[in-house]
Amino acid sequence: MTLGSLVVGVDGGGTKTDVVVADLHGVELATVQTTGTNHEGIGTERVVATLREAIDGLLGGLGASGDDVAMAVFGLAGIDWASDVDNVGSALGGLGLAGSMLVVNDSEIALRAGCTEPWGIVSSVGTGTVTAGVNRQGQRFRSMAIGWGEPSGSSSMVSASLNAVAAAYHGSGPATALTQIVLEALGFDSVPELFEALTRGRTRVGAGWAPLLDRAVEAGDEVAGDILVRTAQRHADMVGGVARHLGMDDDEFDLVMSGGVHQANAPFGEHFRAQVREQCPGARPVLLAVAPVRGAVQLAMDALAVCNEGLR
Repeated sequence: MTLGSLVVGVDGGGTKTDVVVADLHGVELATVQTTGTNHEGIGTERVVATLREAIDGLLGGLGASGDDVAMAVFGLAGIDWASDVDNVGSALGGLGLAGSMLVVNDSEIALRAGCTEPWGIVSSVGTGTVTAGVNRQGQRFRSMAIGWGEPSGSSSMVSASLNAVAAAYHGSGPATALTQIVLEALGFDSVPELFEALTRGRTRVGAGWAPLLDRAVEAGDEVAGDILVRTAQRHADMVGGVARHLGMDDDEFDLVMSGGVHQANAPFGEHFRAQVREQCPGARPVLLAVAPVRGAVQLAMDALAVCNEGLR
């Protein structure tokens, strides 16, 4: 291998991590999937140990070493604050990679994976959510992904559905098909039994319940339909907020849609896109069609291109 002839891209989530080694043209040479590398769940030491094993294994299989890496980009869940970048980045410096290194929240690599240019906005809606953007000047803004002041993907849908069921029982809200759908799916005979199990910890609220909302929408339930529309509106509002922070609301840009809700819920996507158009008419919605780790590789190549341009 030639010194500095490789780039490393990492997409580290809470349950799995994708690692790619590519050449300087972005051509994938080796890849592996390993366990999750969110430092919030397993601690920084295990993150480093997991990534060391994966990266060393890929480089060794190519007859290479850390000395051959020109740039490594780590897109990791749980990198939410500047202190996370400092702490985790410092620890990753022990991996023995000779080149430069960039540590970012995993939303940034999903953004770069779906954009045709190095700028744009990503709406990632899965179990949780994050909205992030980069403008043409390279300025960045990202929602805090803390559950306050922004929606939380399918988790918000589940919470709103349960609120609707409880309100219908109390008589403070309209009757909804969600009541029977939820009770049958979870094996309860009555609303009080359901909420007793929830409050006493015998049943847990999970984002996996979100498809029950879809069933109620398909059955024509107005309450469920309103929840879907309001959730899509809130996520569209996040795109508008990020765009205004970055001065992009009148620009044309790629809007990358990633995460399980965007991928699986067509009615949600229709309402989301319609609401985004009202706030950002130049947004071009793009459903992410490649693995986010490709965005890490592309960010690495972007950084090297800037470095090379500066040397000329």
